Amino acid sequence: MTEKRRKLVGLSLGIAVGIVAALRWRQRQRARLASPLRCAGDKGVALITGASSGIGATYARALARAGYALILVARREARLQALAEDLSRQYHVPVEVLVADLADPAGVASVEARIAETGALAFLVNNAGLGTPGPFVENTIQSQEAMIRVHVNAAIRLTRAALPVMLARQSGAIVNVASLMAFYPLPGSATYAATKSCLKVFTEALHQELMGTGVRVQALCPGFTRTEFHDANNITERGVPDFAWMSAESVVAQSLRDLEAGQVISVPGLGYRLLALLSGIIPRSLLYFVGYRTRRYRPASTPLGGFHKRTYAGFADFLADARYLVRHREQLRAAMRLIDPAFRERLMLAVTQVNACRYCSEYHAKLALKTGLSQDEVRQLLDGDADQCPPDQLTAVLYARHWAEAAGNPDPDIRQTLIETYGTDKAVAIEMILRMITIGNLSGNTFDYILYRLSGGRLG
Repeated sequence: MTEKRRKLVGLSLGIAVGIVAALRWRQRQRARLASPLRCAGDKGVALITGASSGIGATYARALARAGYALILVARREARLQALAEDLSRQYHVPVEVLVADLADPAGVASVEARIAETGALAFLVNNAGLGTPGPFVENTIQSQEAMIRVHVNAAIRLTRAALPVMLARQSGAIVNVASLMAFYPLPGSATYAATKSCLKVFTEALHQELMGTGVRVQALCPGFTRTEFHDANNITERGVPDFAWMSAESVVAQSLRDLEAGQVISVPGLGYRLLALLSGIIPRSLLYFVGYRTRRYRPASTPLGGFHKRTYAGFADFLADARYLVRHREQLRAAMRLIDPAFRERLMLAVTQVNACRYCSEYHAKLALKTGLSQDEVRQLLDGDADQCPPDQLTAVLYARHWAEAAGNPDPDIRQTLIETYGTDKAVAIEMILRMITIGNLSGNTFDYILYRLSGGRLG
């Protein structure tokens, strides 16, 4: 064995040993943490802010079911009292109500005092929140400061008050409810995204300080969750597809599972976890460009209001199309070779015009110009006009528009005309190209749905 090979083998073994040691150390660290939900006997007290509805009330129900005594904090006393009576009756645990406005320093101080009196505090959920959708300059500075006080100041102060109690017990859990917006600093939510990002980073740093103490911390970063938050903060829900929503119950259930597993950042929902992952891969220049373009864009409303573009009906549909692309990649390559590039771009622009994907419109307009189409023809195709198309391609371009309008289910007679004009092989290749561009269109429009929803209907 040469000296170079011996060094390579030694390096590989060293890396392998290091990975195994790191995994063993992580397992030991997790084993030292008592599960906040499975420990036997008296579990202690759980204090939840923003507990009168939504995610906060769902945490209250889950923790009462697990056997925690509860302290419920919010501004709406009647709602708190009704929830407290219900939980006490159903789960036979003590439930205390503490009315406090966490935008007011005096309200935070009252909760801090109550924590200091509670020697058995075992679980803290910093869930209280508010939002002010729209451009930063169009909202009052008072509303922005109130958001900072609730999301950041209150959460940090209550965490600081709770830690001495938990450290003395050598056990406990703190959940800071952030948002998927912690990963995406987009226009229309500048202060909201900043405060949620602060909570996420604060929690990650705190996790490292608390390792080995028996106290767990987590930043929960949910996406669109059905709660009263949107109504309370005048954020529209119109036009948001069902697949984009999660229930508060599923969000909290995932949070508690991740907490038991020692997961510091919890992002419920596979689609949202993928978005969180992508946030670290997307170049910032691209993110800024998207933000710049979307801040000037206002989607047209349908008669019923809301978002008007075609999107995927569900995540399963997107996965089905992704699998289609993988399974048929060789046939797609063959189709791309069979159809002339300029012909291809005319087809793609025709479909994109129907589906109204602005990302595909810009991208394929540039490609079309490179393949020899004039600016006038590109503009006309994007306006739904095919007058400048070569006569031998006109049938296919019109079919592409019909195919898109029929959502991939064309009239059999019209499809037969396509086959008679171009032959079976070329007709099949044309349809594969149409499906490929439609996948791109729907993906882009679905991303616009997310922008639309995150911005309270202002972007996307």
